[in-house]
Amino acid sequence: MKNIAFTIAAVFAAMTAALADTSITTREGLAAIANDLDGSYALGADIDLGGTDWTPIGNNSAPFTGSLHGNGYAIRNLSCTNSLSGSDYRGLFGCVSNATIESVSVSGTVAGKQYVGGLVGCITGGTVISNCIAVVEIAATNMYAGGLVGACAGGSAVNQIVDCRTDGFVSGSGMAGGFIGYVYAPAVISNCVARGDVRSAASYYGGFVGRLAHDDATIGDCWCSGAVWGTGGDIGSFIGHHVRGTNVNCAVSAYANGPRLFCGNDPAITGGRLTQAEIKALSDGWPEAPKRAKSSAMIPISTQEELLAVTNNLSGSYVLTADIDFVGETIEPIGNYRNPFKGEFYGQNHKISNFYIDTTDKYAGLFGKINGGRVSGVQVEEGYVTGGPADSGLEDVGVGGLAGKIDSKSLVDGCWFVGEVWNTSSVNAGGFVGYTADAPVILRCCVESYVANESGKSYTGGFVGNHGGGVIADSSAQSSVDSSDGYGGNGGDNVGGFAGGVSKAARIDTSWCYSYVSSDGGHYRGAFVGQASSGLVTGSYYEDTENDLKAAGTSSGSDDYYGITPLGDEEMQRKESFTALDFDDVWKIDEETYPYLRTLFSAYELWLNDVGITEEPKPEDMPKPEDMVEGIPAGVRYVFGIDPSIGPADLAEPLLDVMFEANGKPVVKLPALVNTDGVTVTVLATEDLADWSDAKLVPMAYDESDGTWHLIDDNPPSKMFFKWRITFEE
Repeated sequence: MKNIAFTIAAVFAAMTAALADTSITTREGLAAIANDLDGSYALGADIDLGGTDWTPIGNNSAPFTGSLHGNGYAIRNLSCTNSLSGSDYRGLFGCVSNATIESVSVSGTVAGKQYVGGLVGCITGGTVISNCIAVVEIAATNMYAGGLVGACAGGSAVNQIVDCRTDGFVSGSGMAGGFIGYVYAPAVISNCVARGDVRSAASYYGGFVGRLAHDDATIGDCWCSGAVWGTGGDIGSFIGHHVRGTNVNCAVSAYANGPRLFCGNDPAITGGRLTQAEIKALSDGWPEAPKRAKSSAMIPISTQEELLAVTNNLSGSYVLTADIDFVGETIEPIGNYRNPFKGEFYGQNHKISNFYIDTTDKYAGLFGKINGGRVSGVQVEEGYVTGGPADSGLEDVGVGGLAGKIDSKSLVDGCWFVGEVWNTSSVNAGGFVGYTADAPVILRCCVESYVANESGKSYTGGFVGNHGGGVIADSSAQSSVDSSDGYGGNGGDNVGGFAGGVSKAARIDTSWCYSYVSSDGGHYRGAFVGQASSGLVTGSYYEDTENDLKAAGTSSGSDDYYGITPLGDEEMQRKESFTALDFDDVWKIDEETYPYLRTLFSAYELWLNDVGITEEPKPEDMPKPEDMVEGIPAGVRYVFGIDPSIGPADLAEPLLDVMFEANGKPVVKLPALVNTDGVTVTVLATEDLADWSDAKLVPMAYDESDGTWHLIDDNPPSKMFFKWRITFEE
């Protein structure tokens, strides 16, 4: 698989063609293409569309049939969202036929009903698109939505899309793809990449293409690395639904979607799986892909009141910008039986702590029910969840730490729950989630909890009570699981250290548990899983602390289970014991620790990640003890906002002369400055390298005696990372 590159031949051809093209350097000039849809045009400068409403060039009755040579220039702040938001054929171009578009870069937002794309809503008639980039958020109320092109439509001429990339976010209602929504015409799509996420409220959606449905359509040497989730059927990590056409040498990020099918409707259609390192190599030199959690469309949450207000709009998109401590307050779950959470919630690894939930709703958890939504990067500490419906005969119920129930094609990733879960009257209790159904994916999540099913009912697990559908992968549970009825009678059936039960529609892969399991004589009691048919659990591990249970339960005891490996305490602390786990991208293990997720970085790990050190440093390169302050390397430092009047203009980063005094105060010694009059140095301190929006500002004062900058405040920030803001005011 080759990388995208502007070849010398392509550049030369573009320059030659541009000599005869009408030059465009303004918004007005770009819009004027609509007056001559068969003309030849070339961009002569970057164009800022100003974020005001844009009328797409061409439509289905009068398509663009000319050529546009971008010459590598960028079109920014496209906003095709207002007056025509309910219309079809939306994008920079609405519809094109037998057209040529090359070397154009576009960024912004596009919304519409159907045929919605970042660059073009619909292509047909032998159109050629090459060397183009779209960094666009797409929102379609209906179908045919794609990061670059909404759909490739009818006709007999072959359309070509070559060497193109999309980095946007695509939201639609069926036939939605990170690169293109629907291909139902002759087409060759080659050497293209989609790096954005995809969400759909209806069937046929995939990380690259929503639906492929033409005999003469080929997608080759392409890859995608975004997450995919929603509520419709036929969801694929690369192709949502395949009818006809060919897929050759294509691949997906193994990290983004875990074990979700490459093709949603046909397991026989497969592709490659790229590691994080391979993706980094393929995209070497590209800008970082925009992170969905940073979108301006997200609703920020930093207070208790704002978090509880999520229940007023359960389909919204939210980003947590600060830790929230409820100090023992009782709260209601986010989403319930009748009104589940269907939106997006990005925790950015902030903590939600010290809450108490007690409900008789069918689903109890921080999130009551997640239905077709995404919850990512949420860390819960000291959560206490109890409940269960009054009608204990119900089966579709659940009590869990993060969620009572997760269903549809939801995606939950990078989350953590530490606390207690008590099920008082019904089945399905789990440390992380009580009940799963349909085909959700739960990735890279962990739980440390006490789980008790006081009702003596069935399905109790350290991570999941009743895993009824979907996939749980790269997850862990350190739990005490108790399914006794509390009255000396028999405990519940289907009790396990990780899962109470796993149905034939569900899978668990590459996970581990360290749990104590008790159920007072209940049937199907296992160290890892209470009840599961063969093949439903693979690549997993356990250590049973006291009961000498085997991997899985049987009607009379417990038994070995192929795919679940028992380990002793010392083996649990050795990398070589976990042959199925990915220690390159997902897991890490240190001396005298069990495997832990790389998404839950220590301060040192964050620093290594931030400065781009991907391999374990050599001993001589490791920070020395005297360079560490409360576990934080002094090397965690940045420079930005340097005014040229201070100089030198080429000040290197990082600043080498950054120190910490014995009491933890940071001290900055800058290279020789042109002028220190009016210079202000401010330290930004934060506990999370991923998000500086809530950073603490710490002013510094200049000490002429030694040319250093010291804190004005005597109370140094602790256990934080630092940035340095250097500004100048006359």
